[in-house]
Amino acid sequence: MIGIDIVNVKRIEEIVHKHEKFLEKVFSEDEIKRIKERKNPYERIAGMFAAKEAVSKAMGTGIGDISFQDIKLIYDEGSPYAEVNGKVFDLSISHERDNAVAIAKFSKKTYTIEEIFKNMWIKRPNDSHKGDYGKIAIIAGSIGMTGSAYLSSNAALKAGAGLVYNIVPREILDIISIKYIEPIAKSFDDIDELNKFLEAINVIAMGPGMGLGEYGKKTFSNIVKTDKNLLIDADGLTHLSKSMESLKARREFSTILTPHEGEFSRLTGKSINEIKNNREELAKEFAKKYKVILVLKGNKTIVTNGDEVYINHTANSGMATAGSGDVLTGIIASLMKRYNLFDAARLGVYVHGLSGDVFADKNSKTSLRARDLIENLDEVFHFFESY
Repeated sequence: MIGIDIVNVKRIEEIVHKHEKFLEKVFSEDEIKRIKERKNPYERIAGMFAAKEAVSKAMGTGIGDISFQDIKLIYDEGSPYAEVNGKVFDLSISHERDNAVAIAKFSKKTYTIEEIFKNMWIKRPNDSHKGDYGKIAIIAGSIGMTGSAYLSSNAALKAGAGLVYNIVPREILDIISIKYIEPIAKSFDDIDELNKFLEAINVIAMGPGMGLGEYGKKTFSNIVKTDKNLLIDADGLTHLSKSMESLKARREFSTILTPHEGEFSRLTGKSINEIKNNREELAKEFAKKYKVILVLKGNKTIVTNGDEVYINHTANSGMATAGSGDVLTGIIASLMKRYNLFDAARLGVYVHGLSGDVFADKNSKTSLRARDLIENLDEVFHFFESY
């Protein structure tokens, strides 16, 4: 998206003298103030006028569908840029003889955070330490599935967790330890030793790549009995589908489940078609019955506690890729220390989808990988911190 425009300076001078309201029609108050800083302002007016025309061309509309006033020229310490309809354009403005030449190139899309999330957002106080942001244990990974553990653990840290421990089977401890810098890999041969370690943990997330074999079964059976706030995803949901009664033994609304429609079918015994046709109703019914927070993933992901319902409107089809759900697990887990579980789940879903939208706008949906969702979280959280 590139637009180029050339404006003759003398022609602009003639128009300014002939039409006394010209500046007010084309430029904002701040832009006019900048123009009047010049003793001979016509070169600057021509350059700024050309910049707005170049932006309209880069958008493929020209002036008409958008107005000159819709295009805001912003001069920071660096190069000038323009904002219009949520899009940012880098600008290059120069003068050649009697002409002003402007080039506008699309840079990125800007986003307005939904009001409910602006009001919900908890700022990080200056007087804080890593313990304030949670000690998160992620039970994930097995032979051939170290990537799931890696994505969940790194997503949790990137989403603001203070400490992240990835608990893995002994046979992949060396592999996963080599992969990590910030997360801490741990393995326990003794269940009592594991449970003692978990006493100091604030939040547990279980499931990504943990496997369906003996290790996975034993670990699930042990962890599901914990009194800690718990997120269950992926292989953890498969184990859960075979022992639904274990949910009823847990503290009410201390559990987040994050199934896609196939996993939800196994949890409920209902067909995928039935789920597709009754997503909201079945999600509410399930959450209320088992007293959990349910995140039913898919297009317009649903988050419900059985009474309240949030339907997400971020995310895109590029996120239908391996590991995307593992990243969501890490993001939500990181938020479970500082937010109630319903808010942690819906904020996590929103942030996860917005990260995918940021990547798609800058690059493409087709090339999106799960790790890109993690890398774009800094830009997403910058939007929140700007309010």
